[in-house]
Amino acid sequence: MVSEISSEQSQNVRLQIIESAEGISEFGGQWDDLFARAVDSPAFLSRPWISTYIEEGLIKGIPLFILAWCGTTLVAMFPLDVRKCLGAKIAMPISTRKGFYLGLLLDPNYRSVIETMADAIKSRKVFDVYYSEELSSEDMATNDLLDELVKKGYSCRQVFRNPCFYFQLGCSFDEYFRKKASSKSRQNLRRRERRLFESGDVKVEHYAGGEVTSDILVRIAVIEEQSWLKRRGAAVLGKPFYQKLLLKMARAGFGHVWLITINGDDAAFEYVFISHNKLQFGWRAFKLKHSSSVSIGQILMMHTIRDACDSGILSMDIGHGEADYKSFWAEASYKVNRVVAGYGARGRLIATYYYIMWLFVEIEWIHSCYRRMRRMFRVFQEKRRILRTETPD
Repeated sequence: MVSEISSEQSQNVRLQIIESAEGISEFGGQWDDLFARAVDSPAFLSRPWISTYIEEGLIKGIPLFILAWCGTTLVAMFPLDVRKCLGAKIAMPISTRKGFYLGLLLDPNYRSVIETMADAIKSRKVFDVYYSEELSSEDMATNDLLDELVKKGYSCRQVFRNPCFYFQLGCSFDEYFRKKASSKSRQNLRRRERRLFESGDVKVEHYAGGEVTSDILVRIAVIEEQSWLKRRGAAVLGKPFYQKLLLKMARAGFGHVWLITINGDDAAFEYVFISHNKLQFGWRAFKLKHSSSVSIGQILMMHTIRDACDSGILSMDIGHGEADYKSFWAEASYKVNRVVAGYGARGRLIATYYYIMWLFVEIEWIHSCYRRMRRMFRVFQEKRRILRTETPD
């Protein structure tokens, strides 16, 4: 379904609401053009990322896009997954719960569109509840949209989820390393690097864009399968969906892979996203049999940062979590919050339910039980999948 809304506040802006995936073909090129202008947006708001989730059926409801046009130029887009629950329409960003940053894609020259979009969301009753677990404190566009919804009667609550570490580059690696690490730390890491390279035939390989083939993705999936992530039930890259997603992102120019091989054996990898001269870490792992090596993960990250400096990358985002290696490299952090906004009696009630559940999860022993139950559920699902594939028709 396609509907258009004229804006009384801005005669130059036309809003359009498209429901269903088929509508993407009508504005796909304009989406790519908008992303190129939205210099503060992460790769997770690009067309290859979001469209893959839709094509593979990994959304809970119906895809809905709120588009803002200035003439024939797309200047803002809010991609949503909308489903019904208890008679209310619940909207969430497409691909939520995956640990990235999601929200409103906006041309920074058209910030006034945000108020117009909030008006349309309320007047057209686009959703009763907006729910996200990936709201970055650095995402001014989405935070401003939520502020506008609050002004129009929505109740909005946020709960801290994770810190995200990052650092600025725009300099040589040696300059960055001198500023970030002490002389002793630099010497120790470089000594470990020398020991690693003296231990055998060690190579660091970098694959960019179209160089990231299906074979490369299979290689990194094998590393992940033999890493500590397997024990946590978090090894996912071997699944057909992730193979397709990462290949599409690479072909679009966003995906890069760094690999360390030791005597011909793939030992460690990093799959990262690069857009707008910013690097965002996606997945990284090393084989457990190399866990006694000389900080192989840190050495690979050092090579990634060195290459990023050489290619003019301006900043690097290490992603969610408080791992020691992240604080070692980073110079600052920002927040990623869970957020829920509700309108009307039913919407506010559902929003309050989410908020209370998040508060309970923050209690450590409940959080521990929750993680344990999720691991057990993932193992159960995997065993069911294997049984189905092995059982003849």
